[in-house]
Amino acid sequence: MFDDGLLYVSLKGVIVRRDQILLLQKHSGRWDLPGGRLDPGETPKQCLLREIAEETGLAVRQGRLLHRWVRYRSNGPDVFVISHRCRLNDPQAEPRLSAEHVASRWVDADALARYQLSRGIEKSIRRARKS
Repeated sequence: MFDDGLLYVSLKGVIVRRDQILLLQKHSGRWDLPGGRLDPGETPKQCLLREIAEETGLAVRQGRLLHRWVRYRSNGPDVFVISHRCRLNDPQAEPRLSAEHVASRWVDADALARYQLSRGIEKSIRRARKS
């Protein structure tokens, strides 16, 4: 088991457009929300906006805090994940993927169960849909 005392912080965005959520597919086949790790000297908001722009080419506005959880990993540092609801600056914009992902998809809320998302991500999406 990996345990060197490190804990990374990661920011995730639940981007909602017309009752659909943007999901990104990793090379492993798993689906995730856009976002990533906080860099030294960076604020959480800067991280969220930067990561979404890097991974999708989309510009967003950070909305309300949705959820916080720890992703425990056996093969690396644990990750403290913070999710926010996000709104597209341009509602017509479409994602342009970085090399980190193989696909993107706008998913209807009733179809999310097919994507085998983590509990933390599912909870974030449920909360985003209520706001």
